Amino acid sequence: METACFRVAQEAVTNVLRHAHAERIEVELRHDGAGLELVVRDDGVGFDVASAQAQALRGHSLGLLGMRERALLVGGEVAIESSARGGTVVRARFPLEIGLALERRGAARRAE
Repeated sequence: METACFRVAQEAVTNVLRHAHAERIEVELRHDGAGLELVVRDDGVGFDVASAQAQALRGHSLGLLGMRERALLVGGEVAIESSARGGTVVRARFPLEIGLALERRGAARRAE
């Protein structure tokens, strides 16, 4: 789960640096008892999320799909909000229960 969270954050920040022309990036990580919430927010130029996701499904720029897939692998989810000149917010949620179960399963495999 930690790796998935890190990779989503890494991809989101990389996208800001490459495309957003942002002056400011905020990265927050919160723990609420049930899970982790990662929020990456920028004040950049924004983009059309639906169009970018459609392009990703056609094989162009796999970063958005990669973020979603990494989160899904550990039972999480990613939501992206963006508007022209309004910046972008990437929110990823990682439930701790599934993360703990996956961690235990990995430890059991290593012990075998």
